[in-house]
Amino acid sequence: MPDPSPLGNNTIRLNARDARVLLLWLLAGLAGAGVAYRYFFQAFPEAAVDFQVTREAALEKARAFVADQGISLDGYESAIVFNVDDNEKTYLEREAGLEEANRLMASEVNVWYWGARFFQPLRKEEFRVDADPAGRIVGYRHTLEEAAAGARLEREQAVARAESFLRDTLHLPLATYTFLPAEANSSVRPNRTDWTFTWERTGFRAKDASYRLLVGLAGDRVAGYREVLQVPEAWQREFERMRSANNLLAAVAAISYVLLIGAALSVAFSLGRRGLAPWSGALRFGLFIAALYFTMQMNQWPLARSDYDTNGSYSSFVLNQVGLALGASVMMSLLLVIALVPGEPLYRASQPGHLRLGSLFRLPAFRSKEFFISGSVGLCLAAAHIGYVVLFYVIGRHFGVWAPQDLQYSDTLSTALPWIFPLTIGIYASASEEFLFRLFAVPWVMRITRSKAAAVILPALAWGFLHANYPQEPAWIRGVEVGAIGIVAALVMLRWGILATLIWHYTVDAFLVGLSLMRSADVYSRASGAIVGLAALIAVAIAFALYLKNGTFAESSAVLNGAEPLVEPVPAAVEPAAIAAAA
Repeated sequence: MPDPSPLGNNTIRLNARDARVLLLWLLAGLAGAGVAYRYFFQAFPEAAVDFQVTREAALEKARAFVADQGISLDGYESAIVFNVDDNEKTYLEREAGLEEANRLMASEVNVWYWGARFFQPLRKEEFRVDADPAGRIVGYRHTLEEAAAGARLEREQAVARAESFLRDTLHLPLATYTFLPAEANSSVRPNRTDWTFTWERTGFRAKDASYRLLVGLAGDRVAGYREVLQVPEAWQREFERMRSANNLLAAVAAISYVLLIGAALSVAFSLGRRGLAPWSGALRFGLFIAALYFTMQMNQWPLARSDYDTNGSYSSFVLNQVGLALGASVMMSLLLVIALVPGEPLYRASQPGHLRLGSLFRLPAFRSKEFFISGSVGLCLAAAHIGYVVLFYVIGRHFGVWAPQDLQYSDTLSTALPWIFPLTIGIYASASEEFLFRLFAVPWVMRITRSKAAAVILPALAWGFLHANYPQEPAWIRGVEVGAIGIVAALVMLRWGILATLIWHYTVDAFLVGLSLMRSADVYSRASGAIVGLAALIAVAIAFALYLKNGTFAESSAVLNGAEPLVEPVPAAVEPAAIAAAA
């Protein structure tokens, strides 16, 4: 309701109670932002990569390396992506400790690299070259036809050829490596003999792992080279066992997700039969999400084409990728629509004093006091949330909680429009998850259980443990961390409306995903990442500027849920007299 004011009956301004609420949320947000600024990289240490060559320079180094082998790449397509060997990285972080792992990954052990590929459609022969961030060649593979001609070298000849490649081509100090005769293997092909040999770095151990050089020969030509940290198989089995616990918890939580989707479908059909389902608005929003998601996938085409299987035609590959992108986009949008159709009427009926979902970003709602307060609460919750997560893992590390290091580089930087990815993830994640776990689940559970506590806690825990398959340890820690903030989000929605949780969710996801853009070298990436990550802040700031300019908020009664209560449609065959009698 409008606040009484000497400026007139139509003047709506912030009152003392609003100021207290906003001040408390602002303090919470500032505290969270302060904690995040101070301890973010202590909670989530970043495995920074010292890029001494750009993506384009790495591709040229790879091309030159193939040319040095006496091979022409005329007519070959090329693709390049940044790769990380997660198995080796995780082993070093867990077994050597973060400080020692960072030292090893920066100087002695190669775990990340530019992966360049040169290929021709419908031709098996292709070349892959890996260059580390400094531009040193650390991997090579020349894929040949099984029946391709080549020499049949004896073992001693093959070893000498492999040593010559390591010493004269890669300029490696072979004196610091030990040849492992037991690891030598040969394969007889129809027209050649292939060999593989292994050298191990002398005196090096990362806990129980050794560092090795693997060289492969196809006839008398080098067809493969790789540097590898030889992670013990027993450790890999143990780590997979630990990861299976994460996946099990996520799978159990997925049951609740399926049940919620089934409940949403049931309620949607029930409302549809009664003429109360907002199908048109939900489908329009679903089309928008499908278009945005499809745009994101097409924007990542440089990454997708690096996986092209040359056994099939390139045009078929393109059509298949476009079809998969369309299918995934439609499926994602359908899941969102399934939650939105029943969620919007339930929310409208249970929260009459909040802004109506369909009017959130229209001018009357944008200029309302409800929009400004809810948006401000959402932004402060986002800042407080990031601080909470940082504090959660800073403290948790003292009790055995473990999370892998983040990697500063993002493959989004290899796309034409790098900001599309954080924008899409922010919008889709916030809309789909808030519509299902807050907009629909909270009022629905409240109706069937008659318990506000159950409505707040149960969907939050289901949502939280769906994130349990992240690699944090122990397996349940991620579910507890996310579930706790889910409880807060449900309470915020009940008090300040769905706008607050949409803004909170979008800001957290878009900001964290776009962080790599904001920390990149070029101005375009930094600016676009900041605009995407802080888009909600910009919107709320504009709403406040309009308030200051006009001296009042716009009257909002027409854009609240209560302005469009759920009303059963009257059958056309019912006479007006019968309606009056029924009334």
